[in-house]
Amino acid sequence: MPGDTQKRLPPAVKYIIGNEACERFSFYGMSTILVPYMQQFLGWEHNTAESIYHYFVAAAYAMTVVGGWLSDRFFGRYRTILWLSYGYVLGHAVLAASDLGYRVAALFVGMGLIVIGQSGIKPNLSAFVGDQFRQEERHLLDRVYSWFYFAINVGSATSQFATPWLLAGCAFGTARLCGSSGPAWGFGIPGVLMAAALVIYLAGRKYYVKVPPAGRDPNGFAAVLGTRVRAGEESARQKHGDEALEGMRSVFRIALVFLPIVAFWALYFQYGSSWFNQAEKMNRDVFGWHMESAQMESLNAILILIMVPAFAYLVYPRFRMSMLKRMGIGMFVAVPAFLSAAMIQRWIESGGTPHIGWQVIQYVLISIAETLVSVTALEFAYTQAPKSMKGAIMSLWFVTLGTGSFVTSLVRSNVSFASDTNYFLFWAVFQLAGAIAFAIIAAAYKPVAFVAAQATPPP
Repeated sequence: MPGDTQKRLPPAVKYIIGNEACERFSFYGMSTILVPYMQQFLGWEHNTAESIYHYFVAAAYAMTVVGGWLSDRFFGRYRTILWLSYGYVLGHAVLAASDLGYRVAALFVGMGLIVIGQSGIKPNLSAFVGDQFRQEERHLLDRVYSWFYFAINVGSATSQFATPWLLAGCAFGTARLCGSSGPAWGFGIPGVLMAAALVIYLAGRKYYVKVPPAGRDPNGFAAVLGTRVRAGEESARQKHGDEALEGMRSVFRIALVFLPIVAFWALYFQYGSSWFNQAEKMNRDVFGWHMESAQMESLNAILILIMVPAFAYLVYPRFRMSMLKRMGIGMFVAVPAFLSAAMIQRWIESGGTPHIGWQVIQYVLISIAETLVSVTALEFAYTQAPKSMKGAIMSLWFVTLGTGSFVTSLVRSNVSFASDTNYFLFWAVFQLAGAIAFAIIAAAYKPVAFVAAQATPPP
């Protein structure tokens, strides 16, 4: 961080951001090599490996709801992050030890522990960094969240480039620098980084502001909804008040906006599955260097590091667009990403061996779509949610991500396609339908005025 930033930001921030960078390295590093590991070391079919990968991603995002609930209701963010991180480290250790035997059991136990472990970090760490700021320091939040998002993508970009090389046995030319135990290195190094994340987190413990758990909210979303269903609207109004009742309704309005975005996430996470398998059939010679197929996935994080500030400082000020319009454009931009994938796949199925450079087109398109949809949707969710329902809305957003990957798993497991070209075309049409649905819903949505939380605002 620049010197003046260090002086002005609370001392706890550097430990939280360091933890986030290492944790993201660990998560994206292991998830990047799941499909190649299952196919190359376990001998599983493409459809099976891709389905399990997407079920894992779906479970990881779905469990963030549990992590957020445990934090808010019982333990607070600091202890939830700390305690579940130990299981996270153990999950990596189990995966790294798969070469000792019982590879299939180790895979599922390790993935399960990681799903549980990261559920304590993903929904809580971004809020925890916000807890470190007093009301009069609100002007520093934009800066710290820029660093936070930067740390996420630095961690993911470096791991997505490094771990496929580690899984391949650290091959460099004709030499093998790490020996033959690829899974031990490929899963082990992310585990070391997760252990480092835990050490960094503990190192900052005396600096942290630790907000206690809020406990049960008698006017929370579930309580209001339960009263509304059991006793009717008027009883809900009398028991919880107009504000809480309106807040409950707003959750459903925002959920309707989020629903078509499930289509986007069904496409997005395929860079780790179907796009990987497409790269396996392409010419990956890059100026004499043989690229591992999964290393291409790091391009997404690298592009995001460039696009987020470019859109924030150049595109949005020049072309003033509402949040819903940005998201709508992003939904349509995702469609040609899979049309490009289909064209490359048809080339392959016709007997060609296109260069891996052609995949850059689809990565650029999906990264533009991510910048417009995902980053904007976080701002939309926070600003449109009433202050008493912000936690419910953020949890709902993470469920949207997991649901998209779950949809991909269902399709891959249960639907047969005549060719992989048709598979990509199916997703292009699916995304087009989602984009049209989003445009219709967005046109009918009436934005509400932003209401800040009373205390330190979440991200």
